[in-house]
Amino acid sequence: MADKKTLLYVDDEVANLNVFRIAFKRRYKVITAGSAEEGLEILANEPVDILVADHRMPGMTGVQMMEHVVEKYPHLVRIIISEYVNDEIIRHAIKSYNLDGSIGKPWDAEKLIALIEKN
Repeated sequence: MADKKTLLYVDDEVANLNVFRIAFKRRYKVITAGSAEEGLEILANEPVDILVADHRMPGMTGVQMMEHVVEKYPHLVRIIISEYVNDEIIRHAIKSYNLDGSIGKPWDAEKLIALIEKN
């Protein structure tokens, strides 16, 4: 069996981090971060294939994080999670930061896997 891809999930809510880890640990090597800043630190120190980040977080938002990673980590599959997927900020981020997609919150594991795997 091929090595699992590494997925970094960034969300400021601990419960979401735990649920995500449980839902995806069989398919991916899951690393979690409780803030965009912590996520950027992980990206700087560990190889990651997929970045999934919640948009609404205190401090740096998920969209702002994507702005930081788009040029530095062009190989990443980048997906934003938001309660407001049709929000102008999210639509702008998809175009401007070459995101691979967005998904609503609460997310559906199968839909998220399909979005990840199509990239």
